[in-house]
Amino acid sequence: MTQAGGAIATTVGVLIALYIALIREPREAFEAHKYHVARMDALQRIKSERFGAQARKLVPSCVRTPMLGDNAWAVRIDNAASNATTILKVGVTAVDDSGTEMPGSARRVDHATSVDPDVQQSIRLALSESLGTGRNTTMSRAIRHAIRDAVAVHFVDDWPRTLPPSHHAVMCYATESSNHKLRVTIDYEDEAGFQWRRTDTGQPTRTDNWEIGQR
Repeated sequence: MTQAGGAIATTVGVLIALYIALIREPREAFEAHKYHVARMDALQRIKSERFGAQARKLVPSCVRTPMLGDNAWAVRIDNAASNATTILKVGVTAVDDSGTEMPGSARRVDHATSVDPDVQQSIRLALSESLGTGRNTTMSRAIRHAIRDAVAVHFVDDWPRTLPPSHHAVMCYATESSNHKLRVTIDYEDEAGFQWRRTDTGQPTRTDNWEIGQR
């Protein structure tokens, strides 16, 4: 009877050991693995949201500038993020009323071309309305150049490579037709090295292959 009891106890012990080895421990390990994966996914989402929020703070915009001509636009990039942003590329394209791109219909205007006839004519018309045509030509010419220089100083001839926090850059563009609008696309890199693309005020999208947690 004692031998039988010992055999039974041994069998029960073996079964318990098998249960622990084959069922309970793998299940616990699986649950622990699931918990770890869920936690890593949550951290990944938090990081993605944080970097995405920073990426959304680099904002391109454009507005017509009739003072510089009927077809003139001021294209501006604002960096409201807390860190500097590296600008990789800026694309400015003219589009018609339907949103169709018009290749070659937008040109950049630098300081040298800010004295072109369209600009001069716009300023001249504005002055003639306020000072009267033909009155004090010397003063009108001086004021016209002062206005041109005051406007031009706010524009850049080339987009900066790096845009510090709370800074902006503005460049002047002209379209071939006053019916055209501008579409602005920027490629940029945040402080963590992730690369993004944004068109106008749309949501920025990642353009690199790095996972957030890998950097």
